[in-house]
Parts: sequence; structure tokens; C-alpha cells
Amino acid sequence: MKRTRTSRSSSYESVDSDMSTCSSFKRLKHSESDEESDDSGFPIKVFVVQAKLSPEEISGLISMVEQQQSMRMLELCSIPAEADVIVTGIQMKKRLERHISWQLAKRRAIVSPQWIKDSVAKEQPMPCGDYAAIQELHDETVHNCPNPKGCDECSGTSQPEAEVAPSSLSYKARYACQRASPLVCANQSLAEEIDILRRARELEGEAMSALAYERTVAVIKAYPHVISPSKLESDLAKISGVGKKVQVKIEEYLTTGQILEAREILASQRFRSLSEFNTIYGIGPVTARQLYDKGMSTLEHLDSYYDIRAHNPVLEEQTNPNIIESQVKRLSTKGIPEVTIQVGLALRHDLSQKIPREEVRDMHDFVMKELESLQHGCVSTIVGGYRRGKEESNDVDIVISHKDWRGGGEKIKGLCTRLVKHLYDKGPVTHVMHLSSFRPHNALRTGHWDSLEKALTIFRLPQAEGTSRIHRRLDLIFASPETYWTAVTGWTGSKMFERDLRLWAKYEKGYKFDSTGITRRHDSKLFYPKSEQEVFEILGLEWVDPTLRNTGV
Repeated sequence: MKRTRTSRSSSYESVDSDMSTCSSFKRLKHSESDEESDDSGFPIKVFVVQAKLSPEEISGLISMVEQQQSMRMLELCSIPAEADVIVTGIQMKKRLERHISWQLAKRRAIVSPQWIKDSVAKEQPMPCGDYAAIQELHDETVHNCPNPKGCDECSGTSQPEAEVAPSSLSYKARYACQRASPLVCANQSLAEEIDILRRARELEGEAMSALAYERTVAVIKAYPHVISPSKLESDLAKISGVGKKVQVKIEEYLTTGQILEAREILASQRFRSLSEFNTIYGIGPVTARQLYDKGMSTLEHLDSYYDIRAHNPVLEEQTNPNIIESQVKRLSTKGIPEVTIQVGLALRHDLSQKIPREEVRDMHDFVMKELESLQHGCVSTIVGGYRRGKEESNDVDIVISHKDWRGGGEKIKGLCTRLVKHLYDKGPVTHVMHLSSFRPHNALRTGHWDSLEKALTIFRLPQAEGTSRIHRRLDLIFASPETYWTAVTGWTGSKMFERDLRLWAKYEKGYKFDSTGITRRHDSKLFYPKSEQEVFEILGLEWVDPTLRNTGV
């Protein structure tokens, strides 16, 4: 497809510091003498990450490239995977990963804006290693630096590389549970832009519209090629989940590098307020809207509304039962403080911080060591985002069972309650959000919440020398041995993967699937898989590795 120049007004007049985009243009054709020179590898394609750059800096870089006089050696492109060189003012790995995947970064030269300035000034591309933006990627930047003058094998354009791990799974499949969805995909920025639209619909209670955008995001996460206008029309648009309305949004993104509606949503005070309110335990979208309609727009407003004081007793060591009683509800039989909106607000600074993988493992190891003192022979799997490969998690989910296939069900019955009470008495568990017991399996049930023994808690690791521990969300899920692997599958996520797994089981196989088991609908026969691979086999599905179940952003 012929590359056309995008007007600066459409791409750069309203620059958001957290958007990664660029404009493209068609360079002037080389003269015969140029084509015979050593510079036949030009142009070098350059992608500019706008984050950390001011609008003036971005415009200056664009002008420098466009105003090259003697040689058009650089060409700005709109897709990072198509670039030879990625220019950024970011110097930290974690910040860069918000805009491009780390896997892609390791396959490109990542340089500072000074590289463009010096290359244009000296009318030749400078050595990338001298301008490496991320020190951790210095060697990769040197290796990946395009060098048209002396590299017979270098080409001016790197071929876009799929970020999806090799798999026979088809990205065109109807159900998300049949597709490979990596943590970071080839079109991650586009997926994140569309997810803003999904999130806005969700907060406003527009469930069907939110679901439609969620399906589109899931399709994009599994799409293994960099999306271009031609691929959108000939391929992506034919996949279930990409309707006409969202195609217009994608076209807008491909043209301008952003979706105007998404930018307007992010600038909206209502969206920011509802999003903040929704992060507090006990405040769902409905309550968030009600609070906003009452005139509240910040968490500080909620502090006043719910009478949260600066030194709230719920943050202190809970040694005074009178203080506990006055600040939180109590579970009638367990005597453990229950989380309320007030508690969620008081602990928000702790609970809003991401949990690194090392701490997730520490929490798991601590819990299982304490559990061993209550019941020998338990087994467990950390599920959720951790199992899908996320470097940081919002909470920690652990599925627990017993290795005794025949007698394990009786051994763990009631064990969840005992463990939570033990951890509360010892100190790490400070609050409980939900505590349920086992119920007999009922194939005709419509609600699944209390079919497993679960405790959703607030947890804090004991203080260690030189460390400062904060409150975390910890969910403990106890399953009988025969339903252990369906519980692991059901709690691994992500959301759309699990939704489609249930739909596939129902409509394609005549089964009922959830985290509590697999049931054949016409005769209520129960299936007891002894591995997660067997879960997929029973459902007639190809195995999907947990790291390829990331259907959301």
C-alpha cells in the first residue's frame, strides 16, 4: 500500500504526553547518483514515542526530518514494529513498556531524540549506541542499529514481527479460548485505546456496548500481524467481534495515531472520578455514579462523606476490640473484621500499589507454610494475572486442594475458615471481604459463587528486617481434588477467555463449565480432570498456555 503523508494538524495539534504515535511521509526519490552511492539502504524508518516529549520537541523533531536538504535518509513511520529506530525520551524500562513491548524493544535500536538532531545536522545516521535511551538495552541498540554504509545485509525497513508465540491456534477463531493472546501483542497501543471506550461504557452501565468493545480488544490481542489499513479491510474486519462501528475507530487510529473519543473520555472529569471511585472496595459502577451525582468528584470528597479521618483506627494494629467494633462490621461467627467502603478508603494507598512477582511468591509460601501446620499434604497454584505472566498483580489468587484424590475432599472441608482464623490470630489477615463454605454440587444451579470454599481477604506479610510491608488483597480458593483443575482453569482468566470457555462448553459441546466443575447437560454427568490439559481435552479444545490467555489489556 502506498504511504501517504499525514497532515501535522491531524496528528500533532493536541498532543497527549502518554500517547505513542507519529506521522509518516513519502520521502523524495533518490537521484541516480544516490542510488549508486553507499547509502542505498535509506530511508531509515523512525518511530517517535511521544511520552516525556513536549509538543514543541515533537514538532521540532518532525521539522528536522522533513527539512533535510541534501539527503532524505530518515522517514517517520506510524507503527513501532515497522521502525528501524525508536526514538524516546523515556529512560526506564517499566515506563517504556507502557508504549511498546519489551520484546519489540530488544529487537530495535532505542535512542534518545538527540540521535535525530545529530544525524540531520551531520547528514548521516549517527552510531545508535552513543545515544542509547535505555542503558539496559545498550547492547541490543548497538546490534540493531541500521548502518546503510557498510552493511550489505541491512535493509532500510525491518519486517514487522509477530509478538504471538508460535502456535497452531487460529487468530480467526470465533471463541477467545481458541486463540493465542499474549500479554503484550503486536497492536498493544490500539488495544489500549479501544479499551478506554470499553471502560467508559462499563462505568456508565452500558453493559452490551462494553461487552462489544471487550470482544474487539480480545480479537486485537490475538491478531499476530501489525494492523494496517489493508489488513483491516481484507482480514481483521472479517473476524467476529470487529463490527462496522469499531472499524471506523480503528481506521481513525491508523490515520492519526489515536481515537478522538478515547482522548475526550480521558479528559473527562466524570470518567476520572468514576474510575477512581470504582477502585475502592464496595464501590461498583452504580454506587460510583450515585456518589458523583451527589456532587463528589475526588476520593478526598469520599473521605469526608464516609468520615475517614487522617489517622483512622483501621490502619492501626488491631489490638483494641472496641476500636475494631466501632469501625467495621463483624462477621457474626468468625469474629474477623469485614471490609466496608470505609476500610477500602482508609487502605486505598496500600491496595492501589501493584504487587511484584517476588512478593506474590512470598505471600504464597507464607500461606502454605501456615497451612501445613493445620493440614499436611495440601497442594496449591497461584492463578490470576501472575499465572498469565504479569510482572505485577493487583491482587493474589491461590487455589488450594489436597493431594489425596480419594480422601482429600473431607480433609479440606472447613479448612479455609480455619486457615483464615489462624492467619487473623497470627496477624497477617486483617480483614475479610467474603467467606463461604462448601455446598453440595448441584448441576441445575444458576449461581456459582458459593460452590467453592473461598476467603477474599486483606493480608499483610509480617515485617522483615529492612522491609516495609503493606496491605494486599489475597484470595484463597479451596477446591476438592476432583475439581481442583477446573478451579485453576476458571481462576486463571482472563475475563473474556473464561466467558468464551463457558460459551464454547455450552453451545459447542453441550457441557456446563465453571471453576467448580464440568457437567454434561443432558444427563448431569460429572467429569473430574486430573490436569489442566485434561480440562481442555474434555471440552474438545486445543491446549492454550496460561501466558496466552491475556484477552484484556
